[in-house]
Amino acid sequence: MDDILSTINQLFAAVQSAGAAFENLFVSDGIDLLAALGLIVASWHTLLWLLDGDFPNYFSVMLRHIVKVAVLLLILTTWSGTVHSYFVTNMQTMADRVAGGSADSNTLANTLVGAIQTVMSGTRTQTHTVCTDVPDYTLDGIPMGTTHQDCQEVNNNALDNTSFWTAFKTLPVVLLTLLAKAIALIAMMLCVLIFVVVVQMGSILLHIAFCLGPILVPWYVFPPTEFLFENWLRAVIGAGLYKVIAWIMMGLVMKGVVPGFNNLLQKVAATNGVGSEIYYNTAYLSLIGLALVASIGAFFMWQVPQIASTYAGGGGASLKGFGKGAISKMAQGNGAS
Repeated sequence: MDDILSTINQLFAAVQSAGAAFENLFVSDGIDLLAALGLIVASWHTLLWLLDGDFPNYFSVMLRHIVKVAVLLLILTTWSGTVHSYFVTNMQTMADRVAGGSADSNTLANTLVGAIQTVMSGTRTQTHTVCTDVPDYTLDGIPMGTTHQDCQEVNNNALDNTSFWTAFKTLPVVLLTLLAKAIALIAMMLCVLIFVVVVQMGSILLHIAFCLGPILVPWYVFPPTEFLFENWLRAVIGAGLYKVIAWIMMGLVMKGVVPGFNNLLQKVAATNGVGSEIYYNTAYLSLIGLALVASIGAFFMWQVPQIASTYAGGGGASLKGFGKGAISKMAQGNGAS
């Protein structure tokens, strides 16, 4: 699993380095486009002034137009400096703050990989240690009121001495245990892979946005095409939120789900080495809980793109059709029928 993660990280690192090289590709074209659009809009306002003769309105419109062009020109001339730092660096700083230090996806991914390996290597031993509390006595045989533990290893030969009837009796529980373990493994692997992909995709989407930005930003000076700039700005914010929300979700997983992993794995490990019937009768509940907890973690990570799009789009995408909207649709449907 570590090799797979390192390969994926190397792949995304190569893609990000190539994407970073494209960020300033269209800056000069964007400045030329801004000059052309600014001149066209200024000429149009001047023509309307010559026809209407409304100089105060012409002066206010041209002043707003000049300020807008100046702001957009400042954005384009500081594209790789202030603008890049404002969106990319600040988003990375937010991710680092959520992570409690450096937002390194490899460290957290390796933690979950360790949990996966623990589940996969959960074989039962042939011996286990049994400890009992023994009272302490003086040399004269008088109880001292204290106890100590007397531990000894007991050889079960659980797998070798399992009878056919015991195997048949525990077969449903064995199948349920194996199913729960498979679900837990799949959910934890999805949690790791989705986290790595979402974090990296946020950076890749930022590179794409900064590559296309210089030819989309100038259209803000032309009122019918202002939506191009607004959509670009929404895309940049959404891409930056991908990484931040992914780290918030992973923080929830690490502080809530991973401790649940460890507690449940300890309960499974506590039954290692005991007879097969006792093992499966006690381990399957813990493994079912582990599968549930792992599925919750994978679900959290799966919601990151939708949540980022929700905040960037300004609407509750996850609650679409809920409440008043759903009631209105039902009423319209009943009226039509």
